[in-house]
Amino acid sequence: MAGLPNTLNESLSQIKGRALSSVEFVQDYVHLRFDGAFLTAYTWPYLTVGVKTFSWGEGSYKDSLCSQIGIQVRDANIVQGRALSIFFEDGAILTVSLRDSDYRGPEAVQFSSNDGAVWVV
Repeated sequence: MAGLPNTLNESLSQIKGRALSSVEFVQDYVHLRFDGAFLTAYTWPYLTVGVKTFSWGEGSYKDSLCSQIGIQVRDANIVQGRALSIFFEDGAILTVSLRDSDYRGPEAVQFSSNDGAVWVV
């Protein structure tokens, strides 16, 4: 995995203050929309709410992820080789692993920003 441009974190900053507006489960990935910008996670994200972490395959995973619809993003960032994280105003954290061992295909995420930039990691 090549080094990530610094501008990916700048693009992610576009979702700060925006609410998660939809969650779409598509066969083997999930599509998250933030009032225009969207994230497609090919590696299943996990959601941490308080001390509980919800992972793909758990009965409450989909409901927990959908419960974030309408909640604003406080922060979002990517740490190369580790994770892309989205921090919500209610304290929940959505994380997509970027560790090589967790990739299920050639990429883990695709982020399409409001300004038309598309980032694939």
